[in-house]
Amino acid sequence: MPKARSRLRAFLFAVAVVAIALGGTLGSYALYLRFAAGPAPSASQLASTQRLATELAHGSGRSTPGRGPALPGQATAVVQIPALGRSWQYPVYEGTGEDELGKGLAHYIGTAGPGEVGNYALAGHRSSLAGFEPFADLPDLVHPGDEVIVTAPAGVFRYLVTATENATPSAVQVLAADQGRGADPSRRLITLTTCTPRFGHSGRFIVFGQLARPGE
Repeated sequence: MPKARSRLRAFLFAVAVVAIALGGTLGSYALYLRFAAGPAPSASQLASTQRLATELAHGSGRSTPGRGPALPGQATAVVQIPALGRSWQYPVYEGTGEDELGKGLAHYIGTAGPGEVGNYALAGHRSSLAGFEPFADLPDLVHPGDEVIVTAPAGVFRYLVTATENATPSAVQVLAADQGRGADPSRRLITLTTCTPRFGHSGRFIVFGQLARPGE
């Protein structure tokens, strides 16, 4: 009997150690989910994106789309959002597959292009297993009045954020020409979409904007 009790105490002690370790791990992970800042682009990413922006602005380079429609996976623009950091800038690729989302922002095929009349709609990861998370801080740091600057072959376009909202994954109406909220479809609009919460995908966080008028 003493040996049985000793084994039971040893077993319970081991269970307690595992529970404490697991509790600490889960607690640390919870703190990470709550407070971890989004990763900044690496120096090589920044250099590559800056080269692309220069190519697009001058209409040269292999990444620059021609006069016809862009092909899936083709780099078509570079986006800067100063509210997300001075160095925050990412390329935009045509299409919203995992290949595009895994290396930049993704343009919803069928929506307007940069600076065009209608709704220029983009998606981006807020979290990913690979750690590529350009929109990690979008819900926390971007607010009405903030700038979204798009460099494309047609020019440099400065949009201003007009509103943000939380939506369901099925809210595809935000991609419509009126952003699904009665915006003027004759204006040059922009919509950014990402998953929410940061480490989940049960909802969507949406940023709406429109091209700034002279003097704005």
